Amino acid sequence: MSSGQLPVGFRFMPTDKELVTHYLMNKVFDRPVPAAEAIQDIDATQFYSTHPKNLVTFSCGEREWFFFIHEDDENCSPSAQERRNIRVVGNGVGFWKPNGSENPIHNEDGNVYASKIFLTYFSGSLRKAKKTHWKMVEYHLHSDSHTEEEYQVQRREWVLGQLKRGNAYNGL
Repeated sequence: MSSGQLPVGFRFMPTDKELVTHYLMNKVFDRPVPAAEAIQDIDATQFYSTHPKNLVTFSCGEREWFFFIHEDDENCSPSAQERRNIRVVGNGVGFWKPNGSENPIHNEDGNVYASKIFLTYFSGSLRKAKKTHWKMVEYHLHSDSHTEEEYQVQRREWVLGQLKRGNAYNGL
């Protein structure tokens, strides 16, 4: 087995805290990201203008993919309210709809330093939509969870997206 190649049967299954602490925080602060090949970088404009099935490669029965989604400087650090809004994909091919409110992620001291929000993909327009099997969890750092100097170094806000394909996959 060559360096950087994962063993047969390996599954990337980090916990919420591991995703935020070891992956998202390292990405935000431009530090080395472990197993970087397991998480693809993508621009938010590209991610949210494409049907989820066109974002992934189907092989070996995968049902879960991870993305570092970055937003441009003008839309840096969306508010909690903006993250709860429906996100229209392309020219009305579908949309991501948040399910409920943001869920806090606590550090060892019990302080909230990140949050996650669950989304479901619907195909079609807002008026005539069909719920699909595509789900996503977005992980966001809170701006007050790190020092001001660290945060100001950043030019882009990164979000970690966990895209999931449900069992009832029928091509939508």
